[in-house]
Amino acid sequence: MRDVFYVNERPVKGLNEVIAEVATSGSRGAGLTGGDPLSRFERTLTVLQTLKGTFGERFHVHLYTTGVILDADIIGKLERAGLDELRLHPDPHHVGKLLSLLREKRPSFDVGLEIPVIPGGFNEALNLIERAATSDAVNFVNLNELEFSESNSSELRKRGFSISDNGRSAKGSRETALRLIEAAKAKGYNVSLHFCPAKSKDSYQTRLRLYRRGVISAKPHEIVSDDGTILKAVVPESCSSIPAVLLFRGRQGSETSLLVAELTGAQHRLVEELPDFNRTLLNIV
Repeated sequence: MRDVFYVNERPVKGLNEVIAEVATSGSRGAGLTGGDPLSRFERTLTVLQTLKGTFGERFHVHLYTTGVILDADIIGKLERAGLDELRLHPDPHHVGKLLSLLREKRPSFDVGLEIPVIPGGFNEALNLIERAATSDAVNFVNLNELEFSESNSSELRKRGFSISDNGRSAKGSRETALRLIEAAKAKGYNVSLHFCPAKSKDSYQTRLRLYRRGVISAKPHEIVSDDGTILKAVVPESCSSIPAVLLFRGRQGSETSLLVAELTGAQHRLVEELPDFNRTLLNIV
């Protein structure tokens, strides 16, 4: 029940900060999510218009919503603002109403349904896929592996879910998703169906986003590792073997590149950070 506004890990208070973070991240598109961004629709619309106006029509923007407050007027405004894709996380009781609305409005943007795959929820999910396949208002269905995270693990365990061997997802979620894909194929459902493993988000999407941001935001003495982290050397304040022009002020003290520290034989410690807005500290060795 808090009204907060973030782009990636960066808290923002205005459109200039939105533009700055998108540019610093080298982004080619954006996902508007929440909560439900439609609950602050005027702000969402302004952000959408700003992104399209600043980065061009080819900058892809998709929006996630439950669809609870979606109506013909909102669809029209999103369409005129240039939305590329709408992803619905619907309550099963609202699916019929949403499909009717979309059939009536025929928006120019793509529309998909996106759900977490609940172990034991096979029949409900297959029914949703069938409804999407028989509707010409839906372009795709995304099946997300149910993730365990710091914020939801306690609640998931209370509901009887256990964590799988990969340490990221609920046991049985992946297997249920693969069964759904096979069942949809066997029934000949005519809808584009995608499965998104938890590993894809953690190991590829987030990692590559941070790597791009690191390449763009790294200072002259910083190295971007293959894992997307920032590496550099912190040296004692009294260090005299390194020219002042090669020293930089950092939060841990005087910094320089690892190469300079090693070539000059200066005493140093290796610092590893994430290239996010907060420069999250990972290690000092």
